[in-house]
Amino acid sequence: MKNTLRFIGAFCLVFCLIALPVFAGGKSQSASGSGGTTTLTFYSLAEWVASEPYKAAYDAAKAEFERTHPGFRIELQSDPWNDWQAKCKTMFAAGNPADIMLVNNPDFPGFANSGYLLELENYVDSGYFKDFFPGVLEMYTWRGKYLGFPNSTGVKILWYNKDLFRQAGLDPEKPPTTWAELVSYATAITQKTGKYGFGMDLALQYFPTESLYDTTGDYVLKVDSSGKVTSNVNTPTFKAYLQCLLDLKPSFQPDFAVTEYHDASRLFREGQVGIIFHGTLLETDIYTRNFPYGQALIPKQTASGQTASYAGGFCLAVSKQTKAPKEAVEFAQLLCSPKYNAASISDPPASNAALAAWEYAKDPRLAVFMEQMKTGRRAQPTTMYYNEVEAAIRDTVVDVLVNGRGIDAAVADLDRKVIQIVSN
Repeated sequence: MKNTLRFIGAFCLVFCLIALPVFAGGKSQSASGSGGTTTLTFYSLAEWVASEPYKAAYDAAKAEFERTHPGFRIELQSDPWNDWQAKCKTMFAAGNPADIMLVNNPDFPGFANSGYLLELENYVDSGYFKDFFPGVLEMYTWRGKYLGFPNSTGVKILWYNKDLFRQAGLDPEKPPTTWAELVSYATAITQKTGKYGFGMDLALQYFPTESLYDTTGDYVLKVDSSGKVTSNVNTPTFKAYLQCLLDLKPSFQPDFAVTEYHDASRLFREGQVGIIFHGTLLETDIYTRNFPYGQALIPKQTASGQTASYAGGFCLAVSKQTKAPKEAVEFAQLLCSPKYNAASISDPPASNAALAAWEYAKDPRLAVFMEQMKTGRRAQPTTMYYNEVEAAIRDTVVDVLVNGRGIDAAVADLDRKVIQIVSN
């Protein structure tokens, strides 16, 4: 689980395809036959494929596949996190990709748009994709086609300090469930305890507190059936999101504009902040030092609304160049099955069945995550413009919260920026 949050940092990586030199000494990555045996290459993270306890699952899946597919051999290949993404791009650019590979969600649009990935519907049973969480599945859908099997996910939830709730006169067993309650609770903590009500992290080029916007069910972009992308930020929904942040501002820590994601969690662990949106915090000692924390679902926009949360994750994709697409798809499916999915990655699996088999599925520390993960999504559909739009939204939030610009004017400018981005 130490890598559970690793995918969150990957959201800001550039997903555009880049031309990199071909790695020296590389061998062919495509399916190849020799002496009646066809080799399928699988490429992923060394932290999983070549590291225990996950390595055992890959070795077992390889053995099972080779036993049930006479004449086929699986070659497991991997590189450490820092090299893996670049090499994936290099393989495609050189026309020499692995048959099956782990793909990070920021890279997926570039691979899909370039026609590198196999359409999977022709190789799986009808209804196969129904067990995957809808928001994560949508990340790996390109113009209505499934081009990746969701392999992992993860979300943020609301964490709160029960002691600060008591000091503020709030019921520590009743966390906020709506945006209005979130603002009210954060205000009470700030005014009555001398601490900060809500930990805001505005330093990175992310969509700030995107989970709030996700609960609206809306998207900042629209994509029609032809693939045309249009801006969808100049809306009452997006303005309401900005207004909520503006209402929360008096509860932020003073340096919120230069605070990063992990800085906010540190402030929470130190008892300086009453409420944050964050991942599991399993990399900390918060569970073992009697810290008075509570966990809850992300507050809904209104009482009759829906809960949701910002989600990420990886998929397993099959190269369109593979010489054995049926078998390559079947190995990817095997790795995504409940038998192997939960055992082969440190992040939570992305389907109901595999999540139920996860070693932490019954861990009371993660009970809220188990519920929230099923509603994980992103505030924009899968397009080539993810990073640029994220950065533009973050700049707009800065304009409103830091520079004091009016919401209507700031949103009008954002709309023009997004239109320009998606028109390039």
